[in-house]
Amino acid sequence: MRSCALLFGLVLLLCGVGAAASPAGEPCPIEADWLLQLDRGIPGDAEPLEVTLESDAAGAVDGVIDGTWGFHTKIEADPWWQVDLGEVVELGRLVLYNRCDATGERNRRILVLLSDDGEDFRQVYQHDGSDFWGHSDGKPLEVQLTGNQARFVRLQLPGVSYFHLDEVQVFPAGGEQNVALGKPATQSSLSQWSTARRPGAAQDRTYPTEGVIARGRELADKLRSLGAEVDDQVRELARVGERLAELPQAAPAEEHQALYFAARWAVRRMALRNPLLDFDTILFTKRIPPGFPHMSDEYYGWWSRGGGGIYLVEGFTTDQPRIRSLTEGWEVGSFIRPDISSDGERVLFAYARFYPEVNEIADKVNKDNLPEDAFYQVYEMAIDGSWVRRLTHGKYDSFDARYLPNGDIVFLSTRKGQSVQVSPCTAGATLEVPDLPDSYVRCGGDNSRPVPVFTLHRMTPDGRNLLPISAFENFEWTPYVAGDGRILYARWDYIDRHNDPFMSLWSKNPDGTNPQLVYGNYTVRPQCVFEAQPVPGSHQLMFTASAHHSNLGGSIVLFDRNRGTEGESPLTRLTPEVPFPETEGWPGHYYLNPHPLSEDFFLVAWSDAPLPAHTRLMDPENNPIASMGVYLRDALGNMELLYRDAEISSLTPLPVRPRQQPPIVAELAAWDGPREGRFLLQDVYQGLGMEALSRGTIRSLRVVAVPPKVQPHMNQPVLGVSAEDPGKYVLGTVPVAEDGSAYFRVPSGVPVLFQALDAEGYAVQTMRSLTYLQPGQTLSCIGCHEHRDQSPSVGSFPLAARTAPARLRPGPEGSWPLRYDRLVQPVLDNHCVSCHHPGAEDPQAAAFDLTPSRSYESLVHYADGDLFDLAFEKDQSFVGECPAQNSKIMALLREGHHDVRLDSESLERLTTWMDTYAHRQGHFSPEQEEALHRLREQWSEMLEPR
Repeated sequence: MRSCALLFGLVLLLCGVGAAASPAGEPCPIEADWLLQLDRGIPGDAEPLEVTLESDAAGAVDGVIDGTWGFHTKIEADPWWQVDLGEVVELGRLVLYNRCDATGERNRRILVLLSDDGEDFRQVYQHDGSDFWGHSDGKPLEVQLTGNQARFVRLQLPGVSYFHLDEVQVFPAGGEQNVALGKPATQSSLSQWSTARRPGAAQDRTYPTEGVIARGRELADKLRSLGAEVDDQVRELARVGERLAELPQAAPAEEHQALYFAARWAVRRMALRNPLLDFDTILFTKRIPPGFPHMSDEYYGWWSRGGGGIYLVEGFTTDQPRIRSLTEGWEVGSFIRPDISSDGERVLFAYARFYPEVNEIADKVNKDNLPEDAFYQVYEMAIDGSWVRRLTHGKYDSFDARYLPNGDIVFLSTRKGQSVQVSPCTAGATLEVPDLPDSYVRCGGDNSRPVPVFTLHRMTPDGRNLLPISAFENFEWTPYVAGDGRILYARWDYIDRHNDPFMSLWSKNPDGTNPQLVYGNYTVRPQCVFEAQPVPGSHQLMFTASAHHSNLGGSIVLFDRNRGTEGESPLTRLTPEVPFPETEGWPGHYYLNPHPLSEDFFLVAWSDAPLPAHTRLMDPENNPIASMGVYLRDALGNMELLYRDAEISSLTPLPVRPRQQPPIVAELAAWDGPREGRFLLQDVYQGLGMEALSRGTIRSLRVVAVPPKVQPHMNQPVLGVSAEDPGKYVLGTVPVAEDGSAYFRVPSGVPVLFQALDAEGYAVQTMRSLTYLQPGQTLSCIGCHEHRDQSPSVGSFPLAARTAPARLRPGPEGSWPLRYDRLVQPVLDNHCVSCHHPGAEDPQAAAFDLTPSRSYESLVHYADGDLFDLAFEKDQSFVGECPAQNSKIMALLREGHHDVRLDSESLERLTTWMDTYAHRQGHFSPEQEEALHRLREQWSEMLEPR
């Protein structure tokens, strides 16, 4: 099968820029790709085919034999496919081409049935149980049917199965003409992999040649503005337009197709004359997509599928481009996410060796079960492949490495581990201990499918001096270096809110200081803002609007922060034919890995198959191995194939050339100093809703820390009212000065959130996100939920900053570590249980059981679950809508409940518990609880005595 792939790639290249329109007969691969784009609704004036039983079934009689599936049913009992030959035919032989990119065992007992009327079928053949292929070995299955006649030929599988074939050919007795080609076909069902296809005959296809000509003229105008000479191509478009005007609508389909191809060849020649293509070589990867499609799982080595490497296509705009592998001779594995140095001489990439048995290991949490090289490791290589070195080690997935302006390397890694406070020491420990335990996402996984968290790290060019430049509790993705030297990246922000939509765009300095939201705090469409990177010569960013429950991929978008920071107003869809996946629908094809050349032109990978579902483990049908190719795309809708391999996906295109290096950002972190920093809040009343409060309303801030999850099981343990709740522990409170300012110390390397408290200790506003400090850093903000473009007030110096930074006043017993039984139950035991217990004389009081075994459920479900609803996930926070202030049970206690009068400490206990969202506990294991106790001792100098 490898030789077929290489041949196909070579044909694509030799069919390149200098080729004329193909002669009559089968289109060349570039023309075939244009037809594929047309059938997927590219460009935008093309009408995508509707996926029906008939349009999917047509893929088996379309004349395309490429080793992939031509049709695909769902899994069902006795699935079938059939073709209508149009009339009763004396049959000679049936030729079946099997799918070659998956196991052939499904079709080993395939049945052949015949019918004259499409109602009554008779079986004439069952296969003997052996495998057969076709495209890969030139040996399709031939079934002799001499002596039979039929109009309908049906193929069927016995039992429960999917059903798929590459191509079906039917030959009459004594004839060599395939009488099934282009004939109507249908099948028993559709699957998520079903695709609308057309028969081999082109009579049903509409060719939007006028649109091609119009876009070509627009392209010519843009290219002329860049200094390109495109007059010859414009004249050719004019000639095609004249011939099109003279062509009768009823002319043969072949003539319409020929004009369409002529227009597209003119546009292709023009596109490849773009002055922005000022490089001769593109670096890209060949890769089989991972076996478990999900935005996090695709970066674990244990789900990788072996095959591919790092490649160069040299002279890609010429008549004789050349393909060269830089990883020839490597053990079979997976190569992902390269980056080229600013001088164009070196390349970073990640590689994991492929072990077929690893994905089946039932306990991947135990790293003794896993070889080290099955994890993705970062490598650096000369751009010509003359040398290579490995930069990371250990049983941690490390990938997405990017060159920083100062020569260091930023990358993603699971090596953050389970430390409650990250530091150079915790990162450095992974150099000494290769298999430290991981931390995990809260909402997914088990021992067979653990979901370790990966966050941003930094290292020197030799792979040493590891620094955790993120203390974030959850995932971070796709770092790129912005034009000003900051790091752009995405992070998954679901703190006390729903887990689905909030993979937002953030930035930070290369030393990890100043993490700032850039786009999408409340935005639900698009769901994931991945691969955001600067556009040359522009203030805009280009990114992939991706899905949560699938691999990276979707629609390509321009983001203009000058037009807003939420919703769709700052976005321009560059590939409008693809919806934002999952939130607007599941596209039948998708884009990924854009590399912007300008606001109008970009290199990109394109998949002609749908985004895969994440429910099918290691199933090549769910995640096709060869659906992606490398393209040049523009904002007008023109898209030109640069390279595609028939048997493996090609993606991540990067120009090989020097580029301008961003400036070096000054280092603010004092890595060798004390592990603490300072926050400066200028005015808590500056912010959405806060400005309506009377000055003096907010008296203090509560600082709440969030620990990592330390075991892999989905939504376990259940910490509070939501199974997805983050852990929490209350570091303490700090005072807010009369002018609304606060200045205080906090441990570095610890993710925290803030709550603004009134004089009674009720939370008035809360964060549903996290921030953190690096050692020695002072991080300031203007207010509480202020607009991100608001500038600080001038002319006054915050009162709080005129004295030493405040120390944290710890919360009540049971708030660090957070435990309901130690925080709340003592209040109930002292004031409530004497009446509210099962043996109480008053039946109503007895029913509201506040003894230790039942009190939690009683409180959260009081008044039809009032507190449960208040504490459950909310996607936004609004002033005055925090739980304790609005709780019906707190209202009852404030008004007076019989003779119960709570002292200030008891009220503080209840409000602290409710406003931290009514947890049972705030940690994920007894060991983590002990670690939190130890940290309280270690941080005692930052704490006030209670």
